Amino acid sequence: MSSHTTSGNFTRICNEIMNLNESIRFVGVVNNLGTLLVTAYREKLIPLMTEEETKNYAMQAVLRAATREDFVKKLGKLKHSIGTYNKVIRATVPVIIKENLQTQTKFYLLLSFDIDANVKDILENELLSYIDKNLELFN
Repeated sequence: MSSHTTSGNFTRICNEIMNLNESIRFVGVVNNLGTLLVTAYREKLIPLMTEEETKNYAMQAVLRAATREDFVKKLGKLKHSIGTYNKVIRATVPVIIKENLQTQTKFYLLLSFDIDANVKDILENELLSYIDKNLELFN
């Protein structure tokens, strides 16, 4: 993580993403090691998982995303992954900031959505454009 990045920026990111769509239940920012840095929950929401379970989920999500990188040459870069469960839909979105040609800083956005949400549409038409417009907040 860059020394410029503050938890204040991540808190801002989470709050702004929460306001993108009313179907978003949860947003978390995770570093490339799987450490959950900041979270935000929809107001008055009772989370389905404890804080410890959410931390474990963050680590597992980053590990799953990292294993997908083995197929980048054939499939291209991962834009997002979506998992649909009985009670919630989850998404993992990588955020890559190129610092120079040899190193990169990578974060992941973890989100959960109401079960009836059009998640692919929200991700591709709202979230990815938000990330592109606000990439400097991750620096």
